[in-house]
Amino acid sequence: MFTLSVVRPRKDLLHHFSRLLSYRAWLSLFALPLVAHAWQAAAPPTAGCQPAGQVSGLDPLEHTITLKSDAGHYSDFRYDDSTTFINGKVILAPDEFNINIDDRLCVEAFRAGKPEVASRVRVTRRSEIDARDRQELIRWQSEGLFGAVKSFEARDHTIIVSVSGSPDVLVDAAGPVMFWSLPAGADDPADVIRGDWESLVVGDPIYIRGDRISGAQTMRARLIVSGGLHSFAGSIETMQPLTSLLLLRDFRSGRSRPVHFDFIPIYVVGKTTASGAEDRHLFPATIGDLKEGDSVLILGRENNQTGRIDAFLLITGFSPGGVLEPGATQSADWIFDAVGFGGRRP
Repeated sequence: MFTLSVVRPRKDLLHHFSRLLSYRAWLSLFALPLVAHAWQAAAPPTAGCQPAGQVSGLDPLEHTITLKSDAGHYSDFRYDDSTTFINGKVILAPDEFNINIDDRLCVEAFRAGKPEVASRVRVTRRSEIDARDRQELIRWQSEGLFGAVKSFEARDHTIIVSVSGSPDVLVDAAGPVMFWSLPAGADDPADVIRGDWESLVVGDPIYIRGDRISGAQTMRARLIVSGGLHSFAGSIETMQPLTSLLLLRDFRSGRSRPVHFDFIPIYVVGKTTASGAEDRHLFPATIGDLKEGDSVLILGRENNQTGRIDAFLLITGFSPGGVLEPGATQSADWIFDAVGFGGRRP
């Protein structure tokens, strides 16, 4: 088994990135014979994915596909003319079926008597995953607020937040709230410390997550981070590993923003590997696992004077469960525990 390292020399990162780009090939399958359709009608019910992951290698001569799981483990399976490939509820016809590197496959069943040959495979296009992640990140960002503390009342547990280009927002923090503070100079989410009302200072940057109240400039807070932490959601326009610069097309504003990412941790969201578990988990990745157009979440700090964004970490998601949607037993803001709030690193 092989797990990707979080930190690699720049030369290795560039080599890995170029190698993955060179693999972006397509595979065409031939028409399924009629006997295959008769077998499909009698196929046993599927029992989840065995295995599942992104396509990382294709060998049309050997009829072999290599998958990389969310955890970075590699596995091979074979197919033949009677293997059924499905996208959504549609069985893919030969002229529709072009598997690409980075598409996601779920092997739902293997051939009886030939455990190495897949009988039923579910296909999710990388473009479909990107579109889903985009919508989920836009929704996730709508639950966040970033601005400066204009005033606050510790007794009433309220904060007035000044937001650039928008009216002030009244934050109700009287309910259950996780309160954190990012020390000056910190460059890792694990550096945050427990905060309180005494740590608030008028004029300081503040990041809040919670529920907006419809029709009012009011938010009920679930999580508060003072000190400058900010989240950015968008799609990757370009990556420049040599200069540690990433150009992000911000989903909220629509404009391109340069982000500095000097050897930051990169994570892929996947499901917990325990059998039957639905909780989300972060798995380490590298810049070589990303490509232009991917939807990503970046946590970092923005300089109010220069507009420079220094990234702390980057998160993306290729699994069918979603990039940030919590599992059944996870909180709405599970991602902050996962990235190291409270000193617990992934």
